[in-house]
Amino acid sequence: MDGFEYSSNEVRKIVSANLDNSTRLVGTSLAIISMIDGYTTPHEKPSSVPTIDHATSKPSGDWEPIWLSSEDKMLLHGMKRAIMPDVVVAADGSSDYDTINEAIEAVPENSDRRFIIYVKEGVYHENVRIGRDKWNVMMYGDGMERTIVSSNLSNGTGTPTSMSATFAAIGKGFLARDMGFQNTAGAINHQAVALLSASDKSVFHWCLIDAYQDTLYAQSNRQFYRGCKIYGTIDFIFGDSSVVIQDCDILVKRPLPYQKNTITAQGKSNPFSNTGISIQKCCVTAAEDLGDIKTFLGRPWQDYSTTIIMESQLERLIDPKGWLPWSNSTTAPDTIYYVEYNNTGPGANTTNRVEWKGLKVNDTEDDARKFTVRSFINGDEWIPCMGVPFQADL
Repeated sequence: MDGFEYSSNEVRKIVSANLDNSTRLVGTSLAIISMIDGYTTPHEKPSSVPTIDHATSKPSGDWEPIWLSSEDKMLLHGMKRAIMPDVVVAADGSSDYDTINEAIEAVPENSDRRFIIYVKEGVYHENVRIGRDKWNVMMYGDGMERTIVSSNLSNGTGTPTSMSATFAAIGKGFLARDMGFQNTAGAINHQAVALLSASDKSVFHWCLIDAYQDTLYAQSNRQFYRGCKIYGTIDFIFGDSSVVIQDCDILVKRPLPYQKNTITAQGKSNPFSNTGISIQKCCVTAAEDLGDIKTFLGRPWQDYSTTIIMESQLERLIDPKGWLPWSNSTTAPDTIYYVEYNNTGPGANTTNRVEWKGLKVNDTEDDARKFTVRSFINGDEWIPCMGVPFQADL
C-alpha cells in the first residue's frame, strides 16, 4: 500500500480489500508448496548452480553467463576504465545533465540492455526514483563520500516513511557503485529513509547509506550489499526483502535521549515467504558520536521476523541482551527466526542473551548456510554479471 499514501480514502479501501484477498491467496499457495515432497524449509533452494572459487569469490574455471552484454563482461572482469557511460551528470552543468533525475528520464523503458549513468563528484540535492519500468540501470560516482545524493524528507515533517527516501530504486537489475545516499532530517524528525530498494537483483557496492531512524529500507525482492557503510540509530536496516549484507561497516549513531538503538527491524508477516535480513562478515561498531549508549541487534517488526547475524565482528556497543521486543511488548512472538552464528568481538558473547523461543545462538552451520548468497538469494547466478566480488557460502 506504500504507493497509495496520497490517494483518497475510497481508493485506499478498494485497493486494500483486493490486496488482502491476493495476500491470502498467495499465502495459501505458498503453504501448499511447502508440503510438496522435497521442500523442507522456505529458505532452501536447488543447488544446481556453477561452483564458486572462494579464494577469488568468482565462478571457477572460465565460466561466464552466456547472456552477458559486452558492458557487463567489462564489469565482470573489473575493467572500470573501459566502461563507457550512456550519459554523464555533473552538478556544475559541464556534462549531459545537471541532475540525476534528468538522466533517469533518458533511460529507455523495459530494456534488457544495461544503461550506464556516471555521476560526477558533487552533492546532488534531489529525491531520486528509478521507476518500475527503468530496468538494468547502473549508476556510478567518484566515491561514496564524493558523489552524494542528499535530501531531508521525513515522517516528522509530514512525509510518509516510504516516500521520504532520498534515493529509491524500483526497476529490476539496479546497480550502484561509489555513491553516497543520505537523509539529513536528523534524529529529531524520526523516520527518514536514505535509500529504498524494491529492485529485484539489485546490488550496492562501495556505497554510503547515512541517516538516523529507518536509514536503509530493503523493501522487497532480492538484494545484495557489499563494501558499504551504513549509518543509523533505530530500525535502520528494515523491510521485507531477501537481502544479504556482506563485508559492510554498520555504524551506530547517537539517538535522542529517550530512544533505544536497534539495528534491524525485519518485516516478514507470511511464514512461507522467502524473506529475511542476512548480515555476513560485517563489522558492527560505534559512530564517533555514540558514546557509551548500548545498541540492540534488532527487534521483530512482524510475527515472522527473520534476521541472521553471522561471521561478523560485534563491538562492545551491543547490549548483552542482544535483542529488543517491539514497542510496548515484553517479549517476542515465538514465530520469529533470529540466528547468531560464529560472530566475534566483545558484543558477540551470547551468555546473557534474551531467552526467546525464536532466537538461536551458536546455531549449526547447516542452518546458517541457508542464508548465504548462494542459498538465500541465488546470488551466484546473477551477481557475477554485476562485476562485484562476493562470497557465495560460509
